[in-house]
Amino acid sequence: MRKAQAASALNQPLVTPTEVRRFDKAVTVRDRGAFLFELDRLVREKVAAATNVTAEATPLTETLGRKAASLRAATSWSPMAADIQRGRAELLREFERPHNLPLSDFVRLAHKSRQQIYKDITARRLLALDVGRRGQRIPDWQLEAPGLQLTRTVLQAAEDVDAWTVYRALAEPSEALGGQSPVASANRGNVDAVARVVLASLGVQPAEHVRADV
Repeated sequence: MRKAQAASALNQPLVTPTEVRRFDKAVTVRDRGAFLFELDRLVREKVAAATNVTAEATPLTETLGRKAASLRAATSWSPMAADIQRGRAELLREFERPHNLPLSDFVRLAHKSRQQIYKDITARRLLALDVGRRGQRIPDWQLEAPGLQLTRTVLQAAEDVDAWTVYRALAEPSEALGGQSPVASANRGNVDAVARVVLASLGVQPAEHVRADV
């Protein structure tokens, strides 16, 4: 029914003699009948072209929709017990690396009270790692001014990023830094630049002034 109605509509003139009069002020029409015929034919060509584009676009949309649907898993992925165990084992290995100091050792080497260290951790002025009942460990690069300044800058700019993610961004090699880790690259003259590299890897837009006072 719809196709028949559409065909009937197309058989009717798309441009009427009354509509042609709209051109009288702009052009001089010598043969109004011929002008009406050509104008009507032009409009029909434009309508047909637009209809073809729409008809071609629909299958493409449907195809993309089907492909997108095929990429969706029927059920959400959840880690198996073995995956969780492997992940925890890797986390513990990293946690116990020599440069991650127990809290008591860091307190002694930093010449600060335990209470002050806790305050700095809570205020995100100090990066501390935690794996449950094993207590906290603090990366030793924060005993030196460049490493501490870099870490504070990243922590305060990336307020919603968890400690372990920040740790990996600081400790792992970076192509932007020639294969060195950010903490190994940092010195008193380049902390701001290195911080921007780290924040970019975390997907965080740094503020205009990213430096955190030590």
